[in-house]
Amino acid sequence: MKKKMMMALMASMVLSTVLGAAGTAKADEDLYGFEEPVTIKIGYSWGKDFSWKSGQDSSNNDWVNLYKSHNIIPDVIYEVDSSQAQTKLSTAIMSGDYPDIISMDATDYVNYAQTGVIADITELYEKYASDELKEYVGVDGGQSMNALTLDGKIYGLPMMGNGYDEVPVMFIRQDWLDNLGLKMPTTIEELKEVARAFTEDDPDGNGQNDTYGLAVDGVEVLTKSIGTLEGFFECFGLYPGSDAMTFMDDGNGKVVWGGENAEKAKEALTTLQEMYQNGSITRDFITMDSNSIFEEAGAGRCGIWFAPMWGGMVPMSSAMKSTPEAHITAAPIPDGTGTGDNKSYFAPSFTQVYCVSSKCENPEVLIKLMNLSVKKLCHPENEEDFNTYYGDNEHTGYKSGLMWTLAPLKNYDNFQKESAALQTGDTSELNMEQMSDYTNMKAFVDAKEAGTLDAEDAAQNSGAALYTVFGDPNGGYAALDQLIKEDGFISPAYQGIPTEKMAEVSPTLKKLTIETIVKIITGESVDSYDGLVSNWHALGGDDALAEAQEWADSNK
Repeated sequence: MKKKMMMALMASMVLSTVLGAAGTAKADEDLYGFEEPVTIKIGYSWGKDFSWKSGQDSSNNDWVNLYKSHNIIPDVIYEVDSSQAQTKLSTAIMSGDYPDIISMDATDYVNYAQTGVIADITELYEKYASDELKEYVGVDGGQSMNALTLDGKIYGLPMMGNGYDEVPVMFIRQDWLDNLGLKMPTTIEELKEVARAFTEDDPDGNGQNDTYGLAVDGVEVLTKSIGTLEGFFECFGLYPGSDAMTFMDDGNGKVVWGGENAEKAKEALTTLQEMYQNGSITRDFITMDSNSIFEEAGAGRCGIWFAPMWGGMVPMSSAMKSTPEAHITAAPIPDGTGTGDNKSYFAPSFTQVYCVSSKCENPEVLIKLMNLSVKKLCHPENEEDFNTYYGDNEHTGYKSGLMWTLAPLKNYDNFQKESAALQTGDTSELNMEQMSDYTNMKAFVDAKEAGTLDAEDAAQNSGAALYTVFGDPNGGYAALDQLIKEDGFISPAYQGIPTEKMAEVSPTLKKLTIETIVKIITGESVDSYDGLVSNWHALGGDDALAEAQEWADSNK
């Protein structure tokens, strides 16, 4: 199954060259808009890495203008920080006054479909989806669309991604390693020693006791963002999952919970407990979320964190303003078992689901917005189109749109071509996005070599962030490329969306898992993990396992 998924995903790398304009008998206006104005309610959330183009805001920007030109009129009913997005949406839905266009994870998708919060779009998709949109959602061979089909009906469309972009790698302050004469840690024992040195040996050389080793998100703990402990547990071959619903094959065809192995968990948690006790993990971690860790890393207070491939971007952009010599690199997860056979978890290929409210008077607007998004982000007509809707040095364009339908494997393709161009100077193989990235990274690299680094220069600052992912020989995607070449991934035994039972028990089991992990790190006996495993099974885990096993057996 993994090979089929990989082959399908690789096909997406040539998506933009294979597809032409949407071939359809319908008029463009049928696919992209309306004859008369249609107003839709919108709720926005903004992350730390988002920035507006000068003079624009949520009610006046390039995407809103595009929507309006097709008679789709967004009405912004709320704007929140990304850390509050889920809470705000849940509250709005409970009140009955919620957005018409909703982005959600797979667990909420099942719940909202069954409770009538979102609309059945099965017939609307067949009627209005452009050929480009159909190709976009089908790049994994139809796996994602099949997973989103509930009793023969479709209630949402996937934001296609690729598993590589979700894999946690280890980010580290390379300049701190160099200052202390240390090498990149490849084992847990080496990681512990580096974290101790970053805490006790003044790695930034300022003569103050103001740094620590490992940054941990103590609020979400197993988040897919920066500061996650998912990557740390993977070092030991443990995969509890951000929703406590990750199912793995035990090697004999039996499906088990990825956090099942208490002995491996105790090894990992003993290490974390020791690091907390010696200060390598700050005492404040229990109140720190991903936004806090962005700030900690950017301010130079912590030196190691686990995150997906983009985890060095915001910290580097911030760090270079106060510390021009700052250098953030990445590496695959260290070996925690001593066997060298630990693997990184490879997630299914869609990350979020775009849905439309069942209260929306024109639910086909979801399909039309997706058509627009795929057209502008996967198939820009020219450089001006690309800069307008994808973005440039001054703003994060695509993140102000309602759908982020980027070409699924574009980041891996970007890494391969951009890193090669930086080494050779040959830019002939770069597309518009890649040329933009290259130009900014080159500005950063040249300024750093010349000693003229200016953190306020938009191109240099953008280039510094991009370099941590695509340009650095030891950057985020270089670490992933190593894993790809070494077959360093493991896939789950269950790759469908959560069943009704999984969706029902996940919140309880997630809360229990997170609370147990935090309590053990801060001093409770590691044997408490045995109780977690027992409770996981007793509180609905066994029923979820039975459904996962049935799915796995039928998809062999």
